[in-house]
Order: sequence, then structure tokens, then C-alpha cells
Amino acid sequence: MGVYDTISIPCPKCGEWYYAQSKSGECSLKNMSLDEAVKNNDPALYNVNRHAPFFCDSCHTYFNVALKMTAVPIILDNIK
Repeated sequence: MGVYDTISIPCPKCGEWYYAQSKSGECSLKNMSLDEAVKNNDPALYNVNRHAPFFCDSCHTYFNVALKMTAVPIILDNIK
């Protein structure tokens, strides 16, 4: 049996929680919400769709997580 991190994802239709396992983070059995993972840029996000599509038992909806990247230019000092 392996270890993993868990990301709590609200169903986009009814809001019921789904608990997705990811093996791309620390794999220290950490639990976090999707908002926390995004805010902290947690590596577990990279593998959040490992078992997708997810199925909500409450409203019978299939869903997954869309990851959107943003690019921001940064200044590099002391480059010669």
C-alpha cells in the first residue's frame, strides 16, 4: 500500500466533497482543499486528475479539475 496526498474537491454541480488522491506531492498523507492546493501551488495539483473523471454520488455528475497556468514575466537581476 502506497502513500499519497488528498485534495478535497467540491462537485461543480452540487458542492458535495470528493476526495482525490495524488502521488505527485510529498505523499505524506496530507489533506488539503482544492483552494488551499492552488493558493500554495502544491505539487499534488499536477496529479489531481489521476483517477478522473470523478463521480459525485449525490448528484450523479462526472467531473474533473481544469488546471489553468498563468505566466508572469519577472526581472532577473545581475545577468551579464
